[in-house]
Amino acid sequence: MSVKQLIGMAVSVLVAATIMVCAIPEIEATEIPEDAEIADQGEFWSLTIHTMFTGSDAETIEWDFGDGTAVSTEWNPTHTYAEPGDYVVTQTVWNSYNGGSTTVGYYLLHMKGNPYVEYVMPAGAPAMERTYVETHDAAVEPEDPVWEGHDFLGWFADEELTVPMVWPTDMTAPLTVYASYSSITPIEHTLTIIGSDGTVADTVTVRDGQTATMPVAPEGKTVTYYTDSDRTTEFDWTTPVTSDVTVYQTVSDGASIAEDSDKPIINGTDLAVVVGFIIFGIAAVFLFLRFK
Repeated sequence: MSVKQLIGMAVSVLVAATIMVCAIPEIEATEIPEDAEIADQGEFWSLTIHTMFTGSDAETIEWDFGDGTAVSTEWNPTHTYAEPGDYVVTQTVWNSYNGGSTTVGYYLLHMKGNPYVEYVMPAGAPAMERTYVETHDAAVEPEDPVWEGHDFLGWFADEELTVPMVWPTDMTAPLTVYASYSSITPIEHTLTIIGSDGTVADTVTVRDGQTATMPVAPEGKTVTYYTDSDRTTEFDWTTPVTSDVTVYQTVSDGASIAEDSDKPIINGTDLAVVVGFIIFGIAAVFLFLRFK
């Protein structure tokens, strides 16, 4: 009596069996007895298996791959599962010696599916979805991921970020890689001020999320800032800046109302002062005429 032998590889299952010549009742390949000895072959990161019969004296063979597909009568078939899962492969061989005999073997396979690359990002960085790779294909390094305010330093093979990643050319299992970035740098925006003539009058640099400081108006001038080139909506200097901004200014001369006083101003002179001078002047003229 010869011995069955099973050889397993990372993404292929090579089943080798010889024929037992003693008489064994025929068993349907699709029926697995409750007391059957099922050899657990472990996990395989693939959806495809390659089987091989290396025995002798067999006259027929059947492979049932345990997923409901048709039984194969090829000696060394290749089979691809539709999805990951646990499958029992049944191998049945027969020869006609001494009235005929059948040998059946059962093999449990844990098909995990195609391997993938898992990207681990620092807290706060944009997430990256895992990418699947065909078994035995190369893992391709992705483009440098962008995290605003940070510089990407590279991919690493360990969580401590001490071992630079060497991207494998033969993927047979999942791969986890870790992204490394520099310390955060301030995010800044530019507030561009367009003058009445359409040219850039000034620019202001503003930290992200902070408010811009309104430039000091020239002496004797009133400057108003708008959000649109038609100058219909005034710009709100209390609004936090989160992106580059363009504002449009107008510069005017003449009377204005002081923000910290209810008193009208004429060319920078308090109206009460002006009225005082006028009253004083009238009184002076009256006295001059009286004593003349």
